[in-house]
Amino acid sequence: MKNRPIYKGNQFFVFTLILISACSFLLYLNATYGKFVYDDFKIIVENSFIKEGRYLPKVFTKEYFAISGEMSYRPLVTISYFIDYAIWRLNPFGFHLTNVVLHTLNTVLFYLFLRLVLHNNKAILFSIFFFVTHPILMETVNAIGYREDLLSATFLLVSIIYFVKSDDLLYKKKGEKNRFIFYYAISLLAYFCALFSKEMAITLPALLVLFVVFSDQKTWPALVRRFKGVYIGYLVISLFYIVIRFMVFNNPVLKSAYQPGGFWVNTFTMIKILASYVKLSFFPLNLNADYVAPPVAHPMEGSFILSIIFVISIFIVCAILCKTRNTFAFWMAWFFITLLPVMNILPIGNIMAERYLYIPVMGFCVAKGILIYRITDPTLSPRALPLRRTVQLALVTLMIGGYGFSIIWKNGNWRDELTLWTKTIMRSPNSYRAHCNLGNVYIESGLIERAQKEYQTALRINPKDASVHSNLGNVYTKQGLTGKAFIEYQEALQLDRNYAPPHNNLGNIYFNQGAIDKAKQAYEEAIRIKPDYALAHNGLGNVYNRMGDLDKAMEAFKKSLYYDSRYIPALINLGVNYARRGQLNEAVVKFKKAIELDMNQSLSHYNLGLSYEKLGKQTEAINEYNIVLRLDPNNLNAYLALGSLYQGLGLIDKAIDTFQKIIILNPNIVQVYKKLVFLYLDNRHDSEMSQYYLKELLRVDPSQAQKEDIKRILDRMELTGN
Repeated sequence: MKNRPIYKGNQFFVFTLILISACSFLLYLNATYGKFVYDDFKIIVENSFIKEGRYLPKVFTKEYFAISGEMSYRPLVTISYFIDYAIWRLNPFGFHLTNVVLHTLNTVLFYLFLRLVLHNNKAILFSIFFFVTHPILMETVNAIGYREDLLSATFLLVSIIYFVKSDDLLYKKKGEKNRFIFYYAISLLAYFCALFSKEMAITLPALLVLFVVFSDQKTWPALVRRFKGVYIGYLVISLFYIVIRFMVFNNPVLKSAYQPGGFWVNTFTMIKILASYVKLSFFPLNLNADYVAPPVAHPMEGSFILSIIFVISIFIVCAILCKTRNTFAFWMAWFFITLLPVMNILPIGNIMAERYLYIPVMGFCVAKGILIYRITDPTLSPRALPLRRTVQLALVTLMIGGYGFSIIWKNGNWRDELTLWTKTIMRSPNSYRAHCNLGNVYIESGLIERAQKEYQTALRINPKDASVHSNLGNVYTKQGLTGKAFIEYQEALQLDRNYAPPHNNLGNIYFNQGAIDKAKQAYEEAIRIKPDYALAHNGLGNVYNRMGDLDKAMEAFKKSLYYDSRYIPALINLGVNYARRGQLNEAVVKFKKAIELDMNQSLSHYNLGLSYEKLGKQTEAINEYNIVLRLDPNNLNAYLALGSLYQGLGLIDKAIDTFQKIIILNPNIVQVYKKLVFLYLDNRHDSEMSQYYLKELLRVDPSQAQKEDIKRILDRMELTGN
């Protein structure tokens, strides 16, 4: 691998750069029209952490996990979400655009790297276009929540490019110390950023060693010199990262484990998955958002035998090809080495995913580019050269053209949750995650019975998943089947005592049943497990409210808003707490904040109206009550408050009209009949209508005849002959 220029003219270089950038961008342009999907909701939509600048410093503290909800320490990715949200708010277009731009940048960087280390124009073009059009990249680019792979690749490519440049200056050109230091510093900084984007970048030092091993120079002396020199910086950063990642910023909630069955089951299973990764790199067909990878319990299983034969065959072929082609060896090694961090050596939550191939497939694409270029290498054999050129052209056209069209077409699979999980189930009907996620889509859409069916299907496939039991419990709660919901939440906790949502949901059930002590215990357990659980803090505040402890209730509501300042129930509850203390101006601030977040929820408008009324701001109160009735035409409390306000202001016609609307909605409200009796008698002087409503009052509640005020009305009507 020699660092020498590919083209003397800059025009071809600029043209190629523009072409690959345009192709990368245009292939994923329709991805920008997609909505939030999969983990995007947890990471962006429902994550208050990225929505407020005050949380940004927390990225570099131990509170990162508690507030952000992230599982691994990837601060640069989180910062990118901060920036996106600041610009785009919750418009998915902007987030998707960032992903597409990052992918396009990676394409450019990869091309620049290839120009540094390869010296064959045709092989470079084949390699870069194989990468640009490889369908395995779709998941990473389409799902915003997988941006860590894009960012890690960006910094890794910058680091290795500047390593090559600095290495060349130090050991070949020499005499350019200042430029060497500058390039070397950029490489180290980029490596640092790559690590804090995603853990896969830890393989970079191994790639740098292989770069020297497979270069045209004396291997061992070259390695020794570099281990005494340039490699030290990368090793120090690697050690620093390991300390930060596993000691300083180790997430206590993250508890991944190996496959059930121990070391050998895990080993057999991952060999099978490795074979699947190689197959997907060769033939990216039937791509899926969730792969079902059953554990291989015994080495004599047919699927494992086929996988081990396939993997060994690949290694034998690679070894034969690597004998005479060191460049090919480097890129095949790139593929397998960059896969190591996701091969479950250290337990990971999801043992197989397409996004894990974003960086490894770069090596595969270059190896494929070299092989296809060699089809027409005249040094191999001059025979049938025209035929070989035809074969080469056909292969390149089919792969680049066919795969490119496939990307544009299949980006549509990621356009929304319903499409994604429906397609996933079609390809992997035994994916319990897909059924569970489709159930989540249905429950959000109000299709409760469909959601129930999907959750039950997920439980038939995997009855040991606590989250599915919890979700099914949510379905039963919405259906009013509290007993069944209780059973599902209890089942979820039997499977995982440290799963916070079922504790919170049990707290809700206990609270609604009046079992305040049990509710308090359940909420506190949820908070112990998940200290940033805004819903549980709000529930605990409701418990303290019920207990009459306004101070502790306020503290709990404020804690809920600390972790999620956009959580409307906590804002409303805190406003009510202020109102109960007589701090009406503070209450108004909270109700207004809740309305800013969602103008279409009537409760905040109603509470704001009550606060204005108590502050003597009748016009503002009337406006808020009218908004409530526009949003919720059947809201009796708003009608009653509005009618009473009209009555107090002397707007008798409006008061009567409002109270009559209440009777139409609910003809059994005693208080309204009484108001109409007095309004007609004292204000309208219409004894006939007053008598009509008096009769209706006594029909609804005969005991009213014994009330002093009604007795006086009866006496008055008798005296006037009515």
